[in-house]
Amino acid sequence: MYKGIYKNGEGFSDRTAGDAIKEADRPPEAVSWLIKTFHEIAALLGYEIVGRITIRDRKTKRIWR
Repeated sequence: MYKGIYKNGEGFSDRTAGDAIKEADRPPEAVSWLIKTFHEIAALLGYEIVGRITIRDRKTKRIWR
């Protein structure tokens, strides 16, 4: 998923920029917790979530998948 972000415009390796992009792209802790909670609730009820969960922040309108 993140193969190309470690290369700069000239094609040379740029680990610092790649790490920064990867960190900025990571969902907030609350989103990660919410998705994990959905999976745990489904498991407790004897179900399994097999599709992608999509969450949108009402303030920023940013979508997390």
